[in-house]
Amino acid sequence: MDDKPLRDLLDGALTGEPPIGPVAQNALAAGIRLRRRRRIRAAAVTAAAAVIAVAIPAGLGASGHLLRPAEPNQRPAAPTLYIYSYGYTGSPGTVTPVNTATGTPGKPTQVGAGGACWDCPDQIVIAPDGKTVYVTSGSTVTPASAATGTPGKPIHVRGGPTRGIVITPDGKTVYAPTGSTVTPISTATGTPGKPIHVGGDAPDFVGSIAITPDGKTAYVTGPGTVTPISTATNTPGTPIHVGQPGVIAGNIVIAPDGKTAYVIDGSGTVTPISTATNTPGKPIRLGQPSAIAGNIAITPDGKTVYAAIGSTVTPISTATGTPGTPIQVGGGPDGGGGQIVIAPDGKTVYVTGPGTVTPISTATNTPGKPIRLGRAGDSPSTDQIVIAPDGKTVYVTTGSATTGSGVMPISTATNTPGKPIRVADSVYAGQVIAITP
Repeated sequence: MDDKPLRDLLDGALTGEPPIGPVAQNALAAGIRLRRRRRIRAAAVTAAAAVIAVAIPAGLGASGHLLRPAEPNQRPAAPTLYIYSYGYTGSPGTVTPVNTATGTPGKPTQVGAGGACWDCPDQIVIAPDGKTVYVTSGSTVTPASAATGTPGKPIHVRGGPTRGIVITPDGKTVYAPTGSTVTPISTATGTPGKPIHVGGDAPDFVGSIAITPDGKTAYVTGPGTVTPISTATNTPGTPIHVGQPGVIAGNIVIAPDGKTAYVIDGSGTVTPISTATNTPGKPIRLGQPSAIAGNIAITPDGKTVYAAIGSTVTPISTATGTPGTPIQVGGGPDGGGGQIVIAPDGKTVYVTGPGTVTPISTATNTPGKPIRLGRAGDSPSTDQIVIAPDGKTVYVTTGSATTGSGVMPISTATNTPGKPIRVADSVYAGQVIAITP
C-alpha cells in the first residue's frame, strides 16, 4: 500500500494548522512507522526463503531428507575374499582377491619370500579397517594393500616359521608367534619389535594367540600353559597352567564381553580363564583325548562354547561350565577336531570334516545333513573355513588328487555348495583364506 496520502496529510499538519488534534497526528506517524517495519520484515523473509531454496538440493524435502532412494552405486560394496596360495616347492605364494558378489577372482599378487615347507602354517589375516592384508610365509610377514594388491616390504621375524598371527582391534600391532616367542610388529612402520619370550624351548611351543576385545591383553597357548602379554608394554605375565602338563594347548577364544578366555587341549579338556585375575577355572572334561588339540568357538552372545575334538563337537554352557551331549559330525583332519565357524546371528555352527561341512543348529544342538564338497567316493581335505559378515555364505578351502585345490562357497540359506573358486589348480599347492570385515 502507498504511504503518500498519509505523508501529505502529516506534512500539511506540520506546516499549517493541523486539521486534526495532536493525538490523531501521533497516530498517523505511528501508522507510517508500523508499515515501514512490516515491509522490512517481509523483505527479510523473502531473502531467507531464497537462501533455504539454494541450501536444499533438488530431490530433498524441506527437512533435508531424500525424496527418492539412493542410487545403486551408493550401496556398500560386497566384502572381498582373499585366497593365499602357497606352493610346497619353496616358491613365493600369491594372494588373489575374489569379488564375493560374483565369485570372480581378480589379478593375483606375488607375496612372501619363498622357502615355505610343506607343513608350514602359512596364514592370511586382514586389518580391522579392511585396508591391509597380512600374509605369513615361513619366517616373514608381508603386508599388501587391499585396494591395489601392491605388496609392501616383507617383515622378517626371528625364530620362524610364523603361526597364528593376530592383529589388535585398533589395527596398530600385529603379533606373530614363532617357536617359543611372540614378535610384535608395528603396522605403521612395518618394523618388528623385540621378541617376547613366553616359555619353553621346543620349536613348536606356541600353539595359538587371541587378543581381548579391549586390545589390552594377548593370550598365547603352549604345552600346558597360557601366557598373558600386556600389549601396552609387550611384557609377558605369569604362565597360567591348564590341562595336563606338557600337553599342547590348542585354539583359544575370548568371550565377547572379554571376561573369560577358553582354551582347549589335547587331553580332551576345555579350561576357562578369568581375564581379570588370570586364574584358571574348573577344567571341563570332554572325555575324548586326541593327538590334535582341537578347535573351539563361542557364540556371539557368549552363552555357548563349541569344542571340536575328533569326530564330535561338544556344546558347553558358559554360565555353568557344563558340557552337553557330544554331537557326531565326522572327524576332522588327521582325526583331530574340525575347523569351526559360527554364523553372525548365532543360529548355526559350521564344522569341517574330510570332504564335508556339517551345520549344527544352536537352538537344538542337532546336526543337519553333511554338505558334501567332493565327488562320490572322494574326500577332499577341508583345511580352513570362514563366513561372510552377512552370514549368507560360508567359504571352505578344499583339495584332493581328483578335484585339485580351490575354495567352495556354500549358501547358508540352502546349505548347498556353489561353483568352486579356483586360483591354483595344482594339488601341490595349499590355500588359506580370509574375508574383509
